[in-house]
Amino acid sequence: MMAFTLPIIAFRNMRRQLRRTILTALTFAVAVFIYTVLVAVPWSMDRIADNASKGLRLVVTERNNDRLPARYCDQIKKMPHVLGCAPEIIWGAIYRDPKRPIITYGITADISTVTNSSDYQIPPDKSKLMQADRRSAQVGAQLMHENGWKLGEPITLHNPQDPRLALTFIPIVELPTEYLSRAFFFDRRMLDDAVKNFYGSDIQDRASFITVRVDRAENMGLVANQIDENFHNSDAETETTTETDAVANVVTAIGSIRTIIYSLCTVVLLTVLLIAANSMAMMVRDRIGEVAVMRALGFTQTHVAMMLFTEAALIGLGGSAIGAALALWYFGHGVTLGEITGMLGYIEVRPATAAAAIASAVAVSIASAMGPVILATRVVPAMAFRQVV
Repeated sequence: MMAFTLPIIAFRNMRRQLRRTILTALTFAVAVFIYTVLVAVPWSMDRIADNASKGLRLVVTERNNDRLPARYCDQIKKMPHVLGCAPEIIWGAIYRDPKRPIITYGITADISTVTNSSDYQIPPDKSKLMQADRRSAQVGAQLMHENGWKLGEPITLHNPQDPRLALTFIPIVELPTEYLSRAFFFDRRMLDDAVKNFYGSDIQDRASFITVRVDRAENMGLVANQIDENFHNSDAETETTTETDAVANVVTAIGSIRTIIYSLCTVVLLTVLLIAANSMAMMVRDRIGEVAVMRALGFTQTHVAMMLFTEAALIGLGGSAIGAALALWYFGHGVTLGEITGMLGYIEVRPATAAAAIASAVAVSIASAMGPVILATRVVPAMAFRQVV
């Protein structure tokens, strides 16, 4: 019975100093919002890199950041333990805002040789349409959402250096996977033909990178070394890494600020702890008379402590729920932060992240009340009455 009565008493006490309760709760709301968003940044990047590791793929780039010959795939396919090889070319384009470049990937039919059962499988009818209509494109769900694109509706992308070079695509597939949520795949023949028509240059044998699929995880290092050794001392020497490492390099900014992010989270928690401790000390001081009356009526130190801790927990819970709800509402569908999250990265606040932030805030709220509550429960009723009088 007491377990149900004490929360009611605590809730009523919260309304006595309503302004202080609201301000303390808002402190928790702001802190939890910041904390949730900060934590979501590295967590989102880790999920994307983890998804990339399931494909058993290697990424081959040119050691000096020059273009790779796409014909390298002809030799790579013949190597042991290689199941597929696909050259890809990157085209940096803009849609409407020049400050928000869109990284697109020109692919060939060989892309099907580097996908496996763990990857999203395009429906057969869409795959046939992709081969029949060069304008067809596969676009990640996050990128579709950011730009307001719809399936089947044409979109035109421009070259940021030369607006005359414009390509019109028709999205036919929305990629639902987290790893490819900001990817844009198109038939590279569209770009090859456009560059040849505009500038007279033949780029069919150019590749920004080459994706290689390996049969087993234990053979990935072996194949990577074999590829680099095979093209050693060639005009375009290669550097082969796992797809996971390649994705990590794309979002390298996250890795460099990971420590800073966690440090900021710690600072946020400590700041809230100090503010909440001050508020709790004032609250407990105002409750000295009530504590004395309760002790005189037979309430034990445990009962008094439970009431005060419950009040602290309710304040932390109410404020943190508001902050977490705002973070979930704004970042729940994923939001890119430009260069800081890379061309594949974005941050997404998930319910589990919000719940963890709320739990942390409630724990901080209870911890901040620890000192004042212990002092209040040790006050002798007679001395408390004397202080009140």
